[in-house]
Amino acid sequence: MEMDWKTNMAELGGAFMVALLVLGEMGDDGNMLMAGLLLAVTMAAMAGAHILPMFTWISAMTGDLQDTDAWISNGMRLVFQLVGACLAALLMAEGGDVAANADISTWGFELWGPDAAEGADANNMDGAVMMLAGGALIGAIASRCDGWMTAFAVVALAGSLGAGVDGASMMAGEMLGSGDIVAGLSHWVVDGVVIGLGAMLGGMLDDQL
Repeated sequence: MEMDWKTNMAELGGAFMVALLVLGEMGDDGNMLMAGLLLAVTMAAMAGAHILPMFTWISAMTGDLQDTDAWISNGMRLVFQLVGACLAALLMAEGGDVAANADISTWGFELWGPDAAEGADANNMDGAVMMLAGGALIGAIASRCDGWMTAFAVVALAGSLGAGVDGASMMAGEMLGSGDIVAGLSHWVVDGVVIGLGAMLGGMLDDQL
């Protein structure tokens, strides 16, 4: 399979823009309208790129699961998203905006990490269900609406989507700092798979309606 450099560089650029421009607006007391606008601008500027890990996982889980080339292509998208987020994190650290090992929030529920609270099984289940539901909604919106509309839906559902939204930036923070890469990786992969499953189940339900 030949490397699609154009697509991969679009993923890198999109992830860089999201980490640099969008995620700060989506933090505590952030301007959610501005975050939605910035995400819509990024998605329009990098048309054809997934940009967010959740869209890559949705693509993987709702496509032909036996298509090896598709899995490789989606895997490369995830890698280049991570590279873009790392470049943004390094730039922000150099500028003094954030520390290289900053704890980048996943808006998650500490689902599967080793630091999950005692008795967190109920929270784990609730979080997984929310991600499934969020994945189904985003999958349906993305298949029916323009990218800018999907961007606002992502911002609105960010609290339910865990590392599906900021997984690349989260992993960049773990890799460049002294964080727990294994715990971060579990969020990056598992959250994405759950969201992708939600989109797949949503698509199956939609076919029956």
